[in-house]
Amino acid sequence: MDERVKQKKFFAVQSLGQRDEQEDSYGICYEFSEDANHSQNCFILADGMGGHSGGNVASQAAIDSVKLVVDGSTFDDRTLIDSLTTANASIAECVRVNSDLEGMGTTLVVLIIVNYRAFWISVGDSPLLCLDKNHKLHRLNEDHSMKPVLDQLVETGVLTKEHPDYVKKANQLRSALTGDNITLYDLDSDGVSLAECKYLVLSSDGLNTLTLDEVRDIMVDHAENGPQEIAYQLINAIDKKCSPKQDNTTLIVIDPLLY
Repeated sequence: MDERVKQKKFFAVQSLGQRDEQEDSYGICYEFSEDANHSQNCFILADGMGGHSGGNVASQAAIDSVKLVVDGSTFDDRTLIDSLTTANASIAECVRVNSDLEGMGTTLVVLIIVNYRAFWISVGDSPLLCLDKNHKLHRLNEDHSMKPVLDQLVETGVLTKEHPDYVKKANQLRSALTGDNITLYDLDSDGVSLAECKYLVLSSDGLNTLTLDEVRDIMVDHAENGPQEIAYQLINAIDKKCSPKQDNTTLIVIDPLLY
């Protein structure tokens, strides 16, 4: 086993929830650059959609494509964009070869850590979270579901969270990888300092069963026990909710200052 895994610099865990199939996929690239002066690690998460085999195929195709771009490369301004476009092209090719997969798609988050800085590209609603040293929880990447749009309408009094339109549309995606043109994505190629970040979490939207305050409280309560304990406690808290429509959940909890 890789020594990095033994040291628990990160920990990944998945839960099926109440679904019949696991449509989430994830991947890790260890110190992929040959440049000895830079420690570089890549974490990838994709939440597939399209039902049964379609969602699984889309998410795994995206992960495999990103790994092909990243493995053995040196991180530069093109790495993140190339990861996104290659993953999208791979999904398009899958649909071209097998028309039964028409309509499948996936979210994607590609996080690269280089010398205590985080760089990412994302499409969809899968969150990238940071718990800082002051125990505040921040979402780093954009949410491409309808929820932010609807929340603005709630703030202006046009809509309430109890309104059927809010309940029905909040989880709808404004952007995803489907093989077509990507209309909306979030790119941070300048990097964000992780000096004040205690933990990073990549997750699929199954985590949304918990409120951000609940996620924060669990992370704070178990912060001294490392990524594995945090990941397990988050999954256990989701399971205890017993949501009848619980989605797949995938979590990657990272201690960024060990990189």
